[in-house]
Amino acid sequence: MLWQEGDENAFGQLHARYATELLSIAMQKTNDREVARELIQGVFVAFFHYKAAASDISSLKAYLYTMLKNRILDHLRHHQVREQYKTYTTHLQADAHVNDVDTYVDTRELEKYLREEILKLPPQCRQVFRLRREEELSNKEIAHQLNISENTVEQHMRKALRLLRHALQVAHRSFFTFLHL
Repeated sequence: MLWQEGDENAFGQLHARYATELLSIAMQKTNDREVARELIQGVFVAFFHYKAAASDISSLKAYLYTMLKNRILDHLRHHQVREQYKTYTTHLQADAHVNDVDTYVDTRELEKYLREEILKLPPQCRQVFRLRREEELSNKEIAHQLNISENTVEQHMRKALRLLRHALQVAHRSFFTFLHL
């Protein structure tokens, strides 16, 4: 491919050839134009970084579609976790009326536990997580601020969420084991 040899216009032509079709697919799956654009941008950024391995690709179209499919699945999984958390917090709020004191104590303990687990994250992973969740910066803003790629930001967020989810599952099992003693 010409862009592998340094022809930036060739990469632009690849982008022009496939971006609209990929965007259409991403829009169908996410129902959000901005999210779809971010996914497509991520696909092309990642593809650009795989410049050396691109010559081994037998079907560029299939490769880009697979990259997009994986990013869409990651996005949908993340969205599902977020929705489950919203549902969980809604139920917590509803249950709070039944027993405000217990709920307050449980929530405080959960928040304390989460803060402790966040502190256990690897430093850059923790920094990315805090910028995304506490300061509500976009992946692009975080990448710019930390001078890392958006793909690296996404990887740190996935790792942070995976580690925190695991810690909560372990804590949940321990709590119920304690109750049944």
